[in-house]
Amino acid sequence: MSEEHDVSRAGRVEAHRLDGFIDAAFAFAVSVLAIAGAEAPHSLHDLLLDLDRIPGFACSFATLLIFWRRHVHWRDRFRLHDGVSMLLSLALVFFALIFVYPLNMLFQAFFSSLYALFAHQVLPNEPAISSMHELKALYICYGLAYACMVGCIALLYRHSLKHSHLLHAERIEARKVFYIQLGSIAVALCSLLAALPISETGGAWASLPGYIYGLLGVVYWWAGRWSKKALAQTA
Repeated sequence: MSEEHDVSRAGRVEAHRLDGFIDAAFAFAVSVLAIAGAEAPHSLHDLLLDLDRIPGFACSFATLLIFWRRHVHWRDRFRLHDGVSMLLSLALVFFALIFVYPLNMLFQAFFSSLYALFAHQVLPNEPAISSMHELKALYICYGLAYACMVGCIALLYRHSLKHSHLLHAERIEARKVFYIQLGSIAVALCSLLAALPISETGGAWASLPGYIYGLLGVVYWWAGRWSKKALAQTA
């Protein structure tokens, strides 16, 4: 009995350490976002220029926060810490640290283009994307990293749904999150496919891969509608 208690306690300690490591890794990714591509300002002029990065940083921060919260909700709901769950959680951290760079650059480029559209001038600290080929590569890097992160969350839910006993309402809610991840993967893959034909001439087609991510709203709407119908049928 004592030996079993020690094994259980060791498992809990290992689980808490893994959770702490994942939280710290996401915190590190956010800190990289804040300083990526920028040096500490040496004057008030430099500081004011760096403040132009706030909108892009805010969107990048929110995106990483969404992934972190998805993992927190998963571990609070299932509390699984077997080998598969540990591997998928670490893979999520791995892809998050890759995701942070294209995420930051893409949002900074987006807000720089908006600024240029309305102010008719380019921001001094605009990301250096000098050709359609580089923009295409950025879309592909972003889409692959995004799809991999969403895929890790989807696999965590798929694995946990098979190995956990939940109330029916809780299972419906978990399946809704799982379906959202599958839909998000499909959106990322559509964006990747739209990025492949981008040529050096660019044109309206060059913006399409970014706009496709707006379909995530449709994914969330459909999953929410499905869960409401499923809950109503069991009421």
